[in-house]
Amino acid sequence: MRKVNMHIEGVPNPNAMKFVLENGVLTENEFEFQKFSETGVSPLARKIMMLRYVERVLIYRNYVTVLKNPKSGIEWEEVLPEVRQMIVSHLENNEPIIYIGAKEVEHQKSEDVLVELILQLLNEHIRPAAQEDGGDIMFQSFEKGIVYVRTVGACFGCVYANQTIKEGVEPLLTGMIPEVKEVRWV
Repeated sequence: MRKVNMHIEGVPNPNAMKFVLENGVLTENEFEFQKFSETGVSPLARKIMMLRYVERVLIYRNYVTVLKNPKSGIEWEEVLPEVRQMIVSHLENNEPIIYIGAKEVEHQKSEDVLVELILQLLNEHIRPAAQEDGGDIMFQSFEKGIVYVRTVGACFGCVYANQTIKEGVEPLLTGMIPEVKEVRWV
């Protein structure tokens, strides 16, 4: 049995918590589970999603972000030990995290030079900060001067997501790429 060191970090989204593994890596690829039916590829996500108050799970690098349903009436203080212990036990027992061959969250690739530039700016300047907070901002599409992005992990449903997109992502992209006129959240 391996010893797992884990701490919990609060993130800007009050409905999310980030459980950080201090001594190892969970996965090199990003996996988000929005429904219980999607958790067949991840025994860890499946266990967490079985908790009645859990709405989403993101597993990436050395952390697991858990989003609780705001309508559940559950406060984090009531359930943090339970969630943390569930993750720690799973890891200490060397149970699978993600089955080999599972499909990670897709990052669109494109031959379009503008899209590649948008992806580069997002990957270098935006996504690392979102990931630090237990979430991510993903490129969706670029159409008629509008960049469409979506949020995952702790960024999904965060009260600051629109502010981040309008005051962080949009000024960066419109300032660096004249063809970008606006950024919208889908």
